[in-house]
Amino acid sequence: MGKDNVFLWGMVLHYAYLGIVIWSAVFPSRRIWPPLQKWTWKYLVSWGLFFAAVGADIFMMWNDKSRLLPIGDEKYYLGAPFIIVGLLFLGWGMHALGLKRTSGIAGEFISTGPYKFTRNPQYIGDISLFLGMMVIANSFRAVAGFSLLILAFLIMPFAEELWLEEMYGERYKKYKTTTPRFF
Repeated sequence: MGKDNVFLWGMVLHYAYLGIVIWSAVFPSRRIWPPLQKWTWKYLVSWGLFFAAVGADIFMMWNDKSRLLPIGDEKYYLGAPFIIVGLLFLGWGMHALGLKRTSGIAGEFISTGPYKFTRNPQYIGDISLFLGMMVIANSFRAVAGFSLLILAFLIMPFAEELWLEEMYGERYKKYKTTTPRFF
């Protein structure tokens, strides 16, 4: 499959993933994200689309040789700090929350570790990681895909917050008043 086909199907995957996130934010009673239970159709569709879209972006990152910006190897020095910070936030958030809850499965309420400073440290990590990958890719096609993922991660808290209020009640509502969504 050529890079044009990978890009085309990658965009279909990105828009489908973004559609799930928007649908879940607009229609919380019929949400798809978060899936709440492992190995349900919601879980498989959400994570399947996400990983397939990221895979298409990584393919574009290494195979699309178009240059979005007039930079050479310095792109690695510019992008690497974003990737490192992203991985640190992502790892710290995953450690604090645990792998089960990280994947959208219901569990115990956590407001410690990075969750003391932001309600969405893993999304901050993902966004920083994707920004770094965009810089290193220096490709219109990779930037297009990663940008849609970043948009999905900016919308995703709106899909989750009503569910979190239903799940944790006043404890989460109070947490929302003391801890910012992102920064």
